[in-house]
Amino acid sequence: MNRDHISRINRKSLYIMIIFILFGVSAISYNYFHNLTPIRGEELTFHTSPIVEQTKEIISNPDFSDPIDPWDSQASGADPSDVLAGYTSGEGYFKTLGEQRTFSEISGKPLYSEWEKVHNPEFPAYPDDSNITAEGCWVTHEFAELADQTPSVHWERNISMPVDMSDYIITSASITAVINATVTASPGGWSGGGVEAPGDATDVGGTQNYTWDYVRFYVLLSDLTKNKVYEVAYNQTSDLGKDSAGTTDSMPDTLMTPVLEDDLIFYLTSVLSSNYHNFTITLGIRIWCEDNWLSDRDIWDDLLIKSCSLTFTYEKKINQFTKLSWNYIGDKISGENVSIIDGNLRFRYKIDQFWPVALSPNSRLNILINNNSLLESIKLSNAPLSFEDAKIGGFDVTKLILKNINISLSIQLFLGDQFPLNQNYTISITDVYLRVIYNVYVPETEEEPWFFTGLFIIAAIAAAVISGLLIAYIKVWRFPIPIRKLRKHRKALPSEKGPNVKIISREAAFKGNFHKEVSKTSKFLKGPPLNGKIEKDKLFKK
Repeated sequence: MNRDHISRINRKSLYIMIIFILFGVSAISYNYFHNLTPIRGEELTFHTSPIVEQTKEIISNPDFSDPIDPWDSQASGADPSDVLAGYTSGEGYFKTLGEQRTFSEISGKPLYSEWEKVHNPEFPAYPDDSNITAEGCWVTHEFAELADQTPSVHWERNISMPVDMSDYIITSASITAVINATVTASPGGWSGGGVEAPGDATDVGGTQNYTWDYVRFYVLLSDLTKNKVYEVAYNQTSDLGKDSAGTTDSMPDTLMTPVLEDDLIFYLTSVLSSNYHNFTITLGIRIWCEDNWLSDRDIWDDLLIKSCSLTFTYEKKINQFTKLSWNYIGDKISGENVSIIDGNLRFRYKIDQFWPVALSPNSRLNILINNNSLLESIKLSNAPLSFEDAKIGGFDVTKLILKNINISLSIQLFLGDQFPLNQNYTISITDVYLRVIYNVYVPETEEEPWFFTGLFIIAAIAAAVISGLLIAYIKVWRFPIPIRKLRKHRKALPSEKGPNVKIISREAAFKGNFHKEVSKTSKFLKGPPLNGKIEKDKLFKK
């Protein structure tokens, strides 16, 4: 492929590129002016009319004056009962409803009128005697050979809570129970009736024991159906009845060993989850008499649960995702010749006491315009104790303002965690202003709907003219006139092959013509020489 051919290809590519660029610019210009829409989603129209800027204040009752309309409150989410909206002159408020209660019904000596004696389902035989006396829950029992070795007795009390515990969280709990006991210690065997403890002789010359004799005192928590039963305090004797004590052995007032507080809270929560208002507490005494002698006899003189106290505190459970809103529906901004250019929301807020951040770090105030959330929010952890601007300069809500619909505002309390709350917290707002700035295009004459079509036609014609001029310049006008003529004649020649003309140098042409002329007389020079002479007449005659 020769250089001329490559040059022609490059020139054609350049022409095509120029044409595409010019028409592309025309099309883009048409699209930009005819179809461009601003960020807010409004259709952009071209006006040659004057522009008038206007400002509208959407909120007509910024300080919640009475009558409160058109302000309106609404609670929603996980548990609307956790919150309450209200207003006083000059402010509206959101109230998070906390509460703390204490349970202390089980306290002191058990009373016969409050407790019911029942069988232990696992050891159903009662001791010889058991009752509630002025001293408390009392048991006496004597084991004789072949008699029941495992007597037991329960006293139960059903508890009814004053509130639905599904809406509360137990935050602290404790249980205490005081016991004492007196038993016959020695001698052992049938004749003495002594209770055997580690170290006692149980047979002549040796011992017969496995667990020794003991009594177990305990407190149980359960649901009403006894599907869940938890032992929360106990005391099991280990050396009561030792022979070294003498004829009798006594255990003075002693506290049962309670479970850890976290475990007690768990057990209470568990039994109350079966029935959120009721649970059962049980006081129990169980005796174990090991058959230590061939004819054994054990005497338990006096076993007593003197007192029992169960207390716990429970606080209102604030449910995660609970919401409370103050809502306002304002006027609309309408018109085809209107364009929203700015929206600004300002208000002041405060809280009556510092928010419990450790319990709920994610609670906040949200802002919604036309049910669309602003990305910015206000954490309650930053709430001041006196009125301050929620944001210096206000919130930019321009992108959320729409034309031709009523502009609605919601300031929403959002509780982002589940947590116990022991008191009320009040968040107040006032001086709520929503300012919208918009342009109004006032037409001097009717709008010309053909404007954009005409603009496109003019742009297309201009592109075509410029393209033609550029092509004419590149192909013709950039050459001098003689060159243009030569190029014109060259184009007239057949394109398949070049003209049948051979161009030679001047020297070669001269020699050729010279030899051609000389050849005309060469025949007269043939033959023998004439002594250097040529007869003139013959020469010219020939």
